Amino acid sequence: MEVPYRGSGEVYLNEKEYQCDLYYNEKQGGIILKIRVKNKKALGSFLQVPLELLYLCGQLENGFKFTLLRLNRIKMEDLLSYGTTVFTFNAEYILCGIDKSTKHEQTFYQVNFTLSNIIEWGEESVYTVGEHCELIRRSDDVRKPIYKGQDITINYVVYGSMLPVVNHQLLKEHIDLEQNGIIEIFLEKEANLEKFIQIFESIKKLIEIASIRKINVEKVSAYSHEIVYSLGDKTIERSIEVYGKDIQENKNREYFQNHRWKWISLSELIAQNSFEYYFDKHEMLAPIIELFLEPFYVEESSETRIFLNIVQALETYHSRFVTNDINEFKARVEKMVNSFCSTEREAIHKFLMANSKRFITLESRIADLLLANREIYFDIGEIKRDEFPAVIAHTRNYYIHYDERIKEKHRVLAEEELQFYNRSLLQILEYYILLEIGFSDSVALKSKITERWGRVSQDMEILRISRERNDSQT
Repeated sequence: MEVPYRGSGEVYLNEKEYQCDLYYNEKQGGIILKIRVKNKKALGSFLQVPLELLYLCGQLENGFKFTLLRLNRIKMEDLLSYGTTVFTFNAEYILCGIDKSTKHEQTFYQVNFTLSNIIEWGEESVYTVGEHCELIRRSDDVRKPIYKGQDITINYVVYGSMLPVVNHQLLKEHIDLEQNGIIEIFLEKEANLEKFIQIFESIKKLIEIASIRKINVEKVSAYSHEIVYSLGDKTIERSIEVYGKDIQENKNREYFQNHRWKWISLSELIAQNSFEYYFDKHEMLAPIIELFLEPFYVEESSETRIFLNIVQALETYHSRFVTNDINEFKARVEKMVNSFCSTEREAIHKFLMANSKRFITLESRIADLLLANREIYFDIGEIKRDEFPAVIAHTRNYYIHYDERIKEKHRVLAEEELQFYNRSLLQILEYYILLEIGFSDSVALKSKITERWGRVSQDMEILRISRERNDSQT
């Protein structure tokens, strides 16, 4: 990534002024700062400038004012002929227009995050079609409240271009309109940018689960009561543009909607009060969701990596939301077994306990999640249900330890098979995540996860028939 030079100027550190060179890329997020320090001796002191800085204010010679956030030193270089040491820093974010008068890290009461290709998922537009097929811009704001806590409000907002208002604006071969979906976060008490980013990252992960894709943030704007324009006796708040980490220009303006029917739309999440449940349980759900989403962030993830992630997520879910205590698990199993008829109890007990004696085995956890209190039937392909937990557990152990003896003694899924069984495991995992965020109708959930991940048994059968026909023709 190219990080263009933006100019030289001064930064203000520990009530001293230092010469600096600033580099940043507003479209891709890279930020570099070089601080030049004059030395009294031949060599500069390693700790003359800190290794880390929470924030640093400065101004370039052209008048551009800035504040850098979360700086980490990456290089120190002595220029002996100039008697100068150059300290090079990476910064995560740059706030444009914040001057040296700031005696503390800048705080905000509102931050807007503009997302790419999100309008269709949000199901709202700033435009409507009139009775005579004319395009009309809505007069009211498009704003959907998605969460309100004691000191926080989060809205989904859509902003769009103005329609032409005078005739000469119509005299173009191309009239372009653009609309953007925005996550708008308000805090009752002003906080630093990092607080807003933490909240937004949580929301972003839920949107990524719902739309089964990585979400791009193309713009961030922040607002503070302290940052204003003065117009005579009046003051008007102005937005602060933020560039930096994970804020990138949207290169692909058109998103191919082949999988839109698989989405869980914003209206569905709102109807199930999902954001409320999600924030209440976010701390417990966080590592599970990280494991779930990692394949979307890593290009061309192997099926093996996806498998290990999903299995770890299922194990983590069971330990956090069901139980991680062997005695509690035994009591749970006894209660479930008693709900079956007498002829099935022994087999169900063996299926659930699965060698769990001093601790709960992975096989037991998978069996418990697969059984799902008999509320849903998961499509697990061609493996028998009473064998599925063991196959998954042995496959996980084989790929982690790469012990051929496991393969000799037990069935282990080949990498070719994982493309199907990963989808079975994703159905199980997503079922429980959706339960935790308010989706409670098992019939509707079954339909939803089948839409999203497909019919595993059917797809395996189609592939088998295709191969048999191909073999017979060769």
